[in-house]
Amino acid sequence: MLAHLYLSPHLDDAVFSCGGLMAMQDARGEPISVLTLFAGDPPGYRISEFAAELHARWGKAGPPIATRRAEDRLACGRLGASVVHLDIPDAIYRTDAANQPLYPSTESLFAGLSPDDDDLLERLVQALEAIDFLNANVYCPMGLGSHVDHILTRAAAERLDIQLLYYADMPYAARGDEMTEFFSPQEVDWKSIQLTEEAIDAWVAAVLEYQSQLSTFWQDEDELYKELRNFHDKHDGIPLRESM
Repeated sequence: MLAHLYLSPHLDDAVFSCGGLMAMQDARGEPISVLTLFAGDPPGYRISEFAAELHARWGKAGPPIATRRAEDRLACGRLGASVVHLDIPDAIYRTDAANQPLYPSTESLFAGLSPDDDDLLERLVQALEAIDFLNANVYCPMGLGSHVDHILTRAAAERLDIQLLYYADMPYAARGDEMTEFFSPQEVDWKSIQLTEEAIDAWVAAVLEYQSQLSTFWQDEDELYKELRNFHDKHDGIPLRESM
């Protein structure tokens, strides 16, 4: 039976971007897994001022990363997907040898990889090489928006000797101009998969499980639904690009 494995930089990216696809695959009885690379706790549980500001915005009691992992299990469970969480910390928690944050602001997350993160790519590749990708469609983020963890996820996946299906990183793909570089319906290596109404509704319901993250991206459920729906309709489905 055809299986599907989604590589997710963070504890929400695969569902934000591909939840509707997962819903349709689950309806067909196809096995689905979501592998989140940057799902680890902060080293020593020490965090920067920037990370503390994000934690306050997320507004959840208890350890925030444990809460986010729980949200991910709920969201993926709605879509029939199993989860694997690697123990590598999110960019907002990574530090240099002097314990200074590598990414001390929102802007720094999108301004290119810190030299102190150079060795991290090899660690990611080694972690992915331990995964059995046989007989599975493997979905990889394109890196739209240029978040450093999305770029690292794509770079690590491309070091493997496997075929990839690239997905558009949401919500960045719906808000910037980068999709015009990556997506042209006339290109033979692109395809769009149209979702059923039930799959779109399931996609929205799964995204809503990430309660700690919603206010960062959407004002309310109506705005969320409209953005996902408009992105789908604009591209006649969910666009996927095959690796060459």
